Amino acid sequence: MSRLERDAAEALARLTAASLRREVTPPRGVDFASNDYLGLRDDPRVLAAAHAALDREGLGAGAARLLRGDSPSLRALEERMAAAFRAPDALAFPSGFHANYGVVAALAPEGWSVASDAQNHASIVDGCRAARARTVVVPHGDVEAFARAVADERTLAVVEHVYSMSGDVAPVAALSDACARSGAALVVDEAHAVGLLPPAGRPALRVVPCGKALGASGAVVTGPKDVLDLLRSTCRTFLFTTALAPALAAGAAAALELALAEPWRGERALALARRLHPGARAAIVSVPCRDNADALAAQAFLAERGLDVRAVRPPTVPHAALRISVHATRTDAEVDRLADALDAWRRRAAP
Repeated sequence: MSRLERDAAEALARLTAASLRREVTPPRGVDFASNDYLGLRDDPRVLAAAHAALDREGLGAGAARLLRGDSPSLRALEERMAAAFRAPDALAFPSGFHANYGVVAALAPEGWSVASDAQNHASIVDGCRAARARTVVVPHGDVEAFARAVADERTLAVVEHVYSMSGDVAPVAALSDACARSGAALVVDEAHAVGLLPPAGRPALRVVPCGKALGASGAVVTGPKDVLDLLRSTCRTFLFTTALAPALAAGAAAALELALAEPWRGERALALARRLHPGARAAIVSVPCRDNADALAAQAFLAERGLDVRAVRPPTVPHAALRISVHATRTDAEVDRLADALDAWRRRAAP
């Protein structure tokens, strides 16, 4: 056995003892785990658009975008995203991770600062690590701390509109105002807000992943043309990877059209989330657990009752919890069934 294998076995044993070992488990039961908030992943109109692009343009992009990976479907997605978010330009990436990481790493050079919310996604955190700029981690949702952190115009402020694990909503309008006063730039990750909350504030850039509410994959960054042209020339996660597949781009564009044309989807998802937690501001409900083992036990308890809710644990979140994702296509009865099961778990777990 190699040293790598021995070290891996020891590391896995430590993770197991701390209830932190991760395993891929298949979907089972009623879906309260995926990010398909608007119920568009298997909508026939979205699938039809993807099938048409597959027949017309082939399976994959075939190359990085600047080599020969461009496609009509990709360009159409960018144009539709730019229009939807009232931006001069848009640029597609293969994933939300590629977009967040690449934007921060490319646009925060030496001599700049990045002001990053303490609960930002790992893709943003890793982008900060790759950037040559100094990173200032700002307490979660603290507008005054952000205002201090963006006092220099050579600052890139980065937040999520809706935080993926907690469902918290960022004060985007206030942060936009703070950046406007100093000349700093604001980047907003819209991953968990698309179709649920209207765009807020005046960010310099929006990162709009297509793999959550739009039910596809990839991401589109919208913003000023000069900034996006700079990304086309310097962003490593755009330059050095195969472009988004045409079928995924076409499916995402069709899903975006439906999200805009059928606002009831977002309204329904929010209403159902509030059925579980009256204070919910997004389609994500976080249920705190005592510890990692408790979270895994609660996940198993719900799975036995045909409800697919996943436990989230450090370092993904500061403290173990159940992360509930509510979809527009869930029924009142399904949500009430989950509420009853959570109450039963709380009674069982109570000391």
